[in-house]
Amino acid sequence: MAKKSVDVLVLNSNETITLDSRDTDSGLGLIDNGGVAISQGKIVLAASTELLERKFRSRTTLDAADEIILPGFVDPHTHLVFAGAREAEFQSRIEGASYLEVLRKGGGIIETVNRTRQASSESLFQSGKQRLDTCLESGSTTVEIKSGYGLRDDEEFKILRTTNRLKKYHACRVVPTFMGAHAVPFGEVSSEYVTDVIDEMLPQISRAGLAEFCDVFCEGGAFDSLESGRILGKARKLGLKLKIHADQFTDSGGAEIANKLHTTSADHLVHSPTKQLEKMAETKVTPVVLPASSLSVLNGEKADARGMLALGLPVALGTDFSPSNWMLGQLTVAALASRELRMKASEIIQAITINAAKALGLQNRVGSLHVGKEADIVTLRVPNHRWIGYTYGERIVDNVLIGGKCVVRDGKRIR
Repeated sequence: MAKKSVDVLVLNSNETITLDSRDTDSGLGLIDNGGVAISQGKIVLAASTELLERKFRSRTTLDAADEIILPGFVDPHTHLVFAGAREAEFQSRIEGASYLEVLRKGGGIIETVNRTRQASSESLFQSGKQRLDTCLESGSTTVEIKSGYGLRDDEEFKILRTTNRLKKYHACRVVPTFMGAHAVPFGEVSSEYVTDVIDEMLPQISRAGLAEFCDVFCEGGAFDSLESGRILGKARKLGLKLKIHADQFTDSGGAEIANKLHTTSADHLVHSPTKQLEKMAETKVTPVVLPASSLSVLNGEKADARGMLALGLPVALGTDFSPSNWMLGQLTVAALASRELRMKASEIIQAITINAAKALGLQNRVGSLHVGKEADIVTLRVPNHRWIGYTYGERIVDNVLIGGKCVVRDGKRIR
C-alpha cells in the first residue's frame, strides 16, 4: 500500500499526549513511542511511530526521541501590553500594603495607566513582541491579551490596536480582550465612567472589530456586580464574548454574574461561593485559576482548585502576566499549581491545553491533537508527563510548532 505524503512527521517520543481520548483514567490519551502527522497546518493523525512510518512519508521529520509531545499551551489570561513595571509596589506589598490599598491611593493599575498613556504605540508593540517571544519559547502557542491600562477611549484603542498588530505579525495566536473596566480612573466618579464604557467605548470597539472578548474587574474598589453586569450585558448585545475577573479579594458577586450571563470564563474565583461554582457545571462557564497572581498578592489566599475539580469543572490555568505579577511561562504556573493547589500532572496538562482553550472558546481549533485541529505542538525534554508540575520548566522546551511550522527550535525562536 502506497504511503500518503504529509508535510511534517514528529516521531519517536517517549509519550505523545493527545488530550483526545476518554479511554484512560488520566484523560490524557497517552501514546507510547508516539508521534504526529501534519499536513497543511492541521493534525492528520496522532499515533504510534511505527504506524505513522508505515502510513506516511514526509518532507520534514522532527525527532522527539527522549522527549514528550503535547498540544501547544494556551494562556487564557494575560495583561501583556503595557508600559513600565511596579517593582517598588511589590516591595510595599512585602511590607504589608494590600493590593486594593495601593489602588485606592492612585498606585497599582493607575500607575501603569499613567505610564502606558505616555508610551508610543511602537514602544508598546516592541515590548509586547519581546514578551510574546518569551511566551512562545516557554511553549505557549495561543495567548489572550487584555487592554485596561488606558481607561479612556483613545488609550484603550491604542492598546487594542497594538494587540491586533501583534496578532497579525507574531507567530503566536493572539486573542484580544477589551477591559476598559479594569479600574475607575483616578479622581473620576464610578457611575460616570461606567456610562462612558457602555455608551462610548464598547460601541466603537465593536464597530472597529478590535476585540473578541469583553472583561470586567468585579471587585470592591473597582466595579460592583451591578456595574459589571451592565457592562457585560451591553458587550454581549454588541456581539462580544464575555469574561470576568470574579471574586479575587472578596465574594463580589462575580461568579454569580458569570453564571447569569453564561460568560465563557470566570477568572480568579478565590472567594467564590460553592453554590456558584456548582452552577458552572450547568452554565458551562470555564473556571480560570491563577496561582501566580494569588502568590503575588502575598495574602495567603488561593482558589480552591481541588474543590472545583471535585465538582467536575474543567479547571484552566493562566499566568495573569501583568506589572503586578511578572510571569510568562505556563510551565512555571504548572509548578505552582502542583505545590500550591495540589493539582496532579494530568489535571495540570488539561488545564494548560484543552481547558484553557475552552476558556477562550477555541476548544474546536486548539488544545488537543485531534484530527483536523491546528497543528500547534510543543516537545519537551522530559521522560514522561509527570514532569509537568514537578519541574519549574527551565530549559525543557525543545520544539514549538504553530500551524505545522516550527517556530522554536532548541528552545529559541527561529521565525
